[in-house]
Amino acid sequence: MTRGIVFQQTAQLTGPGTQGRAEAGITLLELLVSMTIVSLLATTALFAWRVGSSAWLKASERLEKDRTVLAVHQLVEEQMASMVPYQAWTTSGGREVLFQGEPQTARFVSRYSLARRAASGLYLIEYQVAEQADGTRQLLLNESPVWGNEELGTLLAGAESRPEGVVQKFQPFERGPQTVTLIEGLQECRFEYYRTPGPNQPGTWTDQWILRSGEVPQAMRMHAVAAAGSGELRPETMVAAVRHFSRRRAQVLFPFGLFRQ
Repeated sequence: MTRGIVFQQTAQLTGPGTQGRAEAGITLLELLVSMTIVSLLATTALFAWRVGSSAWLKASERLEKDRTVLAVHQLVEEQMASMVPYQAWTTSGGREVLFQGEPQTARFVSRYSLARRAASGLYLIEYQVAEQADGTRQLLLNESPVWGNEELGTLLAGAESRPEGVVQKFQPFERGPQTVTLIEGLQECRFEYYRTPGPNQPGTWTDQWILRSGEVPQAMRMHAVAAAGSGELRPETMVAAVRHFSRRRAQVLFPFGLFRQ
């Protein structure tokens, strides 16, 4: 009796219907559908990753450009603000305030150094806006320590007298291994200089500095516009007030100290 019950249960578990369900698997159509769904999910994930990666790279590039522009502006502003009215000996034996102020060139003596990033000693600062072969412009910097009045005097190439004052002539800007490219890809970059009000004359900005009794600008500003295709940098204008501004007298550096005339 017991053997009959066991045989009957075994037959029920291994009957024709049960055996068919156990041996049945997924069909080719089901496999193709599953693979299609997986591939679509993978493609969607890859596309989303590439879009996100591209956006991240663009944001990083934009942030890096913004940081570069900010750093350049901080550097230029600090060097301009730390300008000193320094006199250099000329080849004829006279003394002239060393300052060149033109739209594309600015040259002066400052207490702030790019290399040292601090106000220590005196440095000759030379800015030049140079045009590239593709029509864009870049801002260049030459910086060197000031060792003596005679050395700076070799930069002077004469002077032009005008009714409103004297325009100094300088040797051309020399680009070499020491030249630093501060920023490039510019459509426009120019310098301007602020002259304080005088008798019956209002204060004005000018792009050509004319010396009057050893006067240096009370402030300087730089205007820069990015060229098309050089990013989405907005036009920037940086203004720096000169801390050591002197209208009447320039300072002369001797080996034993800094004195006024």
